[in-house]
Amino acid sequence: MRILAGKYKSKKIQTINSASTRPMMSKVREAIFNSLQFFIEDKDVLDLYAGSGSLGIEALSRGAKFTTFVEKSKECIDILNNNLKDLDNNFKVTNIAVETFVQSSINNYDIVFYDPPFELGSDFVSTELKNLENILKAKSYVVIHRHKASPVIELTKNYEIHREKNYGQSKILILRKV
Repeated sequence: MRILAGKYKSKKIQTINSASTRPMMSKVREAIFNSLQFFIEDKDVLDLYAGSGSLGIEALSRGAKFTTFVEKSKECIDILNNNLKDLDNNFKVTNIAVETFVQSSINNYDIVFYDPPFELGSDFVSTELKNLENILKAKSYVVIHRHKASPVIELTKNYEIHREKNYGQSKILILRKV
């Protein structure tokens, strides 16, 4: 896997070799960043369930001001730290559960990449999205990656759907905080 555009274009990204992880296809990442292309520069980004960090690194490559990566898995943290080598120091890696991070964060974000394991139920995902509202800036975006067969997520009135599309087995939902 490689970074698609920007300062780090073509940089190789290592992925986790495990049945429990699923790197996002390049065409899906490209579609996400095409949708957000005029909103990334100088923004604060949060990459939840970061895995290898491909979304957050892509955001940094395209001019994000700062990216915070949140990942609980030690194996993923090792790969993520390796992927971040040789990049400018405008990021932070946090080895903690997403739920704990969201509840304790004192920072606010412009863009959140939210890519939870597909096996997490819609009720859990809906609750995390509701809790995320507290750390989002006005008019921020939340990019959600789910399996296309996942049940519908309950959204609060504080979100509007900016874009929704299926790509193979992936469903991408881009929300905007209102």
